[in-house]
Formats: sequence, C-alpha cells, structure tokens
Amino acid sequence: MDLFPVLFEEYDLSGAPGLAEFKEHIKSSGKHDVHSLAVGGVSSHGGWDPLRDPKSEPILIAFQQCVNHYADKVGNFPCVISGSWYNILPHGGFTERHRHESSVISGAFYIDLPDKSGNFYMVSPLQPYMMCVHNIKDAPYNEYQHEAPIKEDHLYLFPSWLEHGSRINMSGEERWTVSFNTSSCDPKTLPSDFVEKVWGKGHED
Repeated sequence: MDLFPVLFEEYDLSGAPGLAEFKEHIKSSGKHDVHSLAVGGVSSHGGWDPLRDPKSEPILIAFQQCVNHYADKVGNFPCVISGSWYNILPHGGFTERHRHESSVISGAFYIDLPDKSGNFYMVSPLQPYMMCVHNIKDAPYNEYQHEAPIKEDHLYLFPSWLEHGSRINMSGEERWTVSFNTSSCDPKTLPSDFVEKVWGKGHED
C-alpha cells in the first residue's frame, strides 16, 4: 500500500485549437522583464497575462478543461484559472525552487523546449520529517527530488503547494514556458457562456 500520493498529470495539447496562434501571439505581443525566480531569463509574472487576451481564448478553454479533469480526479472543489505568465530562459537560465502561494492547482505548458534545456523537478514535502533516516539505497519511498521528462506542447498540472523548479538550460536556444494558477470557484459565479464552454451544456444554470 502506497499512502498519500501526489498527482502530477500530463496532457498532450499538441493538437489543441488555436495553439499556433497562441504561440505566435506571445512571441509577437508579450511583455516581460527580469524576475528573481527566472534566473538568467525574463518573465511576464506580475505584468502581462497571456491568457487574458481574447486571442488566447481557445487555449484558455483547453487549459481549463484539463484543470476540470484534474480537480475531479483528486476530488477538489471546482477551480478556475486565475492568472498566468510566461518565462523565457536562455542558455544558462533556470527557475529557482519555489511553490505557488494563494493557488490550488498550478500548470506549466511548454511552448519551446529545445533538447537539453532543463527538466522540471519536484521536491518531496516529506524531506523535513526524515531527519533521522539514513538511506542506503534508492527507493521510491526515500526520493527527495524527482525529475519529470517534460515535452513540448504538453501541459503539466500539480498541486500548488508542491515545491518545484527547472534545471539549467544547457541548450543554445531559448526555453519558453507558460504557467498559471487557479482558485476554487463555484461555476455559478462565472459567465454562463464560459461555463458552457469548459464544463459543458447544462452546467451554466
């Protein structure tokens, strides 16, 4: 029996409607600046929100449908995407270890992911409580960090409290990532047309 599992879920959105337009919109219209977590790179965090532009609606809907699936799978109250940003990490850049405050489920979507541009890693929340344990071999039960084999055009969802970061970009190209947070939200408080698009017909009342 494995107790207290944490869900890190992958969604292939390579065929999602509006994906090419979304990528082009970010690269042509995005606004970014330096940020402490995007070491050696830039971020739109705290500024331009790529999912709040009308041109991004098809991808926003696709992301939200994935959030709906994730929330249902883990038994969460419905969540709605509350804010997003993008990071650009050139050669030598990486994302510091962090977690997402004031959020329930967080997501990371990879727009450009060159080979050797750095894996996504997660940190076990149990590490502080294992101060007397002396591990003599590798096992799933004593893993302090886990690296995920991420893919371009794939979305990854995880609980916002889970500490994570990205390894150093060792490629000669830029790595582009869109991330977002969510908030618990009663669908009845949202516009009916939006609810119908992401939850389906019959849920808008």
